[in-house]
Amino acid sequence: MTKSRKREKISEIIFNPTIPSDKGVVCFVSFNYCNLFRISDCAILTKMSGGYRLSYPIKQLKNGKTINVIYPLSAVVGKPIEDFLLMEYEKFLKDKVKD
Repeated sequence: MTKSRKREKISEIIFNPTIPSDKGVVCFVSFNYCNLFRISDCAILTKMSGGYRLSYPIKQLKNGKTINVIYPLSAVVGKPIEDFLLMEYEKFLKDKVKD
């Protein structure tokens, strides 16, 4: 999938940086996918080996159990989304440093 094709599928990206947590969360990201869904509160986390990874939102139930709210069903879908969002996040960080 080309960058322009990914850009058509992923739009209206909003990054909400946070104070880095002990769990590695550095930012939350929300975006539209295929102009059909708004996916909010995905976490961007640091990896121990360097770089970042994307984590989709979960919900904690009253009984303490956690459930996945939304997530890609295969790497064929998930990996291009993650790669594109992390590339955009790195651009966001570079632009933020310039300001």
